[in-house]
Parts: sequence; C-alpha cells; structure tokens
Amino acid sequence: MLLSWIAISTSTAGASLAEPAPFSPYRAEYTVARGGSDIGLLEAELTRREDGLWHYSIESRATAFFVRMLGISTTETGWMEWRNGQVRPLTYHNVSSGPRRSRFWQNRYDWPEAAVEISAWDGDYRPELPTGAVDPLALRLEAIARVSNMAPEFSSFEVDVVERDELERQQYNFIGLETIEIDGRCYRTAKFERFRKPDSGRNYQVWHARELDWLPVRIAHVDDGKPIEIELAALESDAYSLPPRQACTEEAQQE
Repeated sequence: MLLSWIAISTSTAGASLAEPAPFSPYRAEYTVARGGSDIGLLEAELTRREDGLWHYSIESRATAFFVRMLGISTTETGWMEWRNGQVRPLTYHNVSSGPRRSRFWQNRYDWPEAAVEISAWDGDYRPELPTGAVDPLALRLEAIARVSNMAPEFSSFEVDVVERDELERQQYNFIGLETIEIDGRCYRTAKFERFRKPDSGRNYQVWHARELDWLPVRIAHVDDGKPIEIELAALESDAYSLPPRQACTEEAQQE
C-alpha cells in the first residue's frame, strides 16, 4: 500500500489540479440479473483526492444463495488522473474469486517511459504504452467523458486498452438513442457497445443516461449463453440525482 501511494504521488508530480473533469464523485449500486433472475449486486464508487487524483472501484458480490456458496466475486480498483482532456490510469488492480481458483492482475503505469508493468497470476509483462491507453476500469470513465463531450451528436470511437497480457485496440460503437425505464424511472440514453473481440465474454452493451450526465444506467452482456443485465438501483452524489419515478410518456421524454 505504501509503495503504491508513493508511486502514485511521484508519477503525478506537476499535474494540473485546475483542469475540470467531465465527471464527479459518486457511489452507485446496481442489481445483477442472470437469465432474468437476480443473482447479485455491483457497487461502483468514484472519489477525488485533494490533490486532484481520482480513485475508482467496482465490486460485485453475490446475493443468490447458490452463487454465494460458490464464493464468486470480482473487484477492480484503480488510481487515475484527468490530464489534457483524457483519463490517464496510474495503477490498476483486478481480483476475481471463484469456486476453483482466484486470479489477480495489476498494472503500474510508467508514463515517462511509455510502458506499463503488468503482474498477473500467469506471469509478468511490460508492453509499450501508447498515449491515450487505458485499462478496462479506466475505459469506463473515459467512455463517460467521451460520450459527455460528444452530446448531443454521438459516434463510435476506438481506444487502446491494456489487457492482462497485451495491448488491444478496442471499439466503442454507437448503436443509437433509446428511452428506457429502470425501477420506475425514465432515462433518455445513448446506447453503445464495447467490442473487444469476437466471442469475448467482456463485450457488452451500455446505456449512458442524459439525466445523469451520461453515467451508465444499464449494462448487458452474455455469459455461457445466458444474458446478464446490470441496472442502476441507487445513487449517492452531490452532483447527480436520480430522476423522479414516472413512466416514459411523451411528456416525460420532453422534459
């Protein structure tokens, strides 16, 4: 922990703290359903340190009895900064626990040397680091920033993503505008698809909501042939407020 703290502080010396980011601190809870049945919760929290660094964490935990018995959980955390109009990751940690084994991987970014040190359960790597590259967690914030900057005219984009053992050029494809209802609340959304590679379990569709400055309110993907749907259930923030509960009528969509 101390070494991580020193690495973060050193790597960001001289960073501009005045540059505003297109997102704000928040804490959100999402329900997770598989094949139409609730199986867990996902908690996302974004905080900002006094020196301008951002800490982002996403943790999933099971609520269904049979899933809890398997001990399945996933945690992603990372430190990052908003610099020159982009999310720049500084550290990334990923831990996945399952019934047979647990896996981990962590990144330490050396931006002056344009490289990233990756330590994982199956080996260590040090790929080159192009400008603008992100990891899977930082990609979520970068997507919010790009969608926010595009509004109201949206388009697809590509981004370099540091995966566990290689750098990948991934797509974030704009699908269209869609009005959806979640937990009795109406959201006007821009729908995108994160495409990693054919048949990847980490391809997903995501709905960014206009009412919440383009935070994601729904994420959907397929796991072992069954649909996984993640939907916003609760939100705490000084910057964002859930819209009132009302059906998606024409009047509600025009407000």
